[in-house]
Amino acid sequence: MDAPLLPRNPALALAAGSSTLLLRAEYFQGQFDARAFAARYPHHRILSTNPLVLEPEAGTWVYLARFGAVVFWNASPAVVDMVLADLAGMPGLGTRVEAARDDLRVHLGAEADRVTFSEVWLRELTLDKLKIVSLALAQSVALDSVEADVSRALDRFQPVVEALRSEGRLVPGQRELLRTVGFAMSVRSAVLDTLTLFDDPPETWESEALAHLDSALYDQFDLEERLTAVNQKVAYLQDAGSTVLDVLAHRKDQRLEWIIIVLILVEVVLFVWKEFLVR
Repeated sequence: MDAPLLPRNPALALAAGSSTLLLRAEYFQGQFDARAFAARYPHHRILSTNPLVLEPEAGTWVYLARFGAVVFWNASPAVVDMVLADLAGMPGLGTRVEAARDDLRVHLGAEADRVTFSEVWLRELTLDKLKIVSLALAQSVALDSVEADVSRALDRFQPVVEALRSEGRLVPGQRELLRTVGFAMSVRSAVLDTLTLFDDPPETWESEALAHLDSALYDQFDLEERLTAVNQKVAYLQDAGSTVLDVLAHRKDQRLEWIIIVLILVEVVLFVWKEFLVR
């Protein structure tokens, strides 16, 4: 059974009308260590350790995903600034991605749980529902960052691909090409590390209602389609990088072959010249 964050008596929650909670999601590059965070900042009240859910003050919750996303529920600017400052000091986490940010409204007191465009309607708020809604929003902002990184890698590869198509050769120089391949490989590695953390929430394994809510959120944020698109682009980057490295290797082999041929010719000329002088 879900562990309620709001009063256990449903009538108390519904009597106040349909309350609205504002959610804000941010994303940090890197992976989040919940145990290290809890040890470093023990002043935060912890409601869940896996994933880490905090209650910095009454009626405010913070969900921290291990892939670097953080979701604030009904948090004041002071609470947001405090938690973001704490996260900025965590080892293993990179910089906050300013472009990867999203908001969501959650309405309480609905007749049934449902998901509409940019809004979620819940009968009541429970810890399990908070985790499921937060995970979907966290995955969405993480994908925003991943999609931007992949797009940058594709943009850097585009001139290389165009030169191969139109001129049949690699441009620019070898060092710049290797930088482009290295950038693409680093993006691919970071993307794969992030996507492997996109597990289904365990709460859905024991509740059909929670599974339906999770599925509706997954569809609303287009997570499956976006994941598929990212995986296809990452596969393309891998193929393109391999092709460039193969062409560079072939170019190097050809250069070595020409060097060997020139050396053989030099040897032949020297041999003929010596034979001529002897005679």
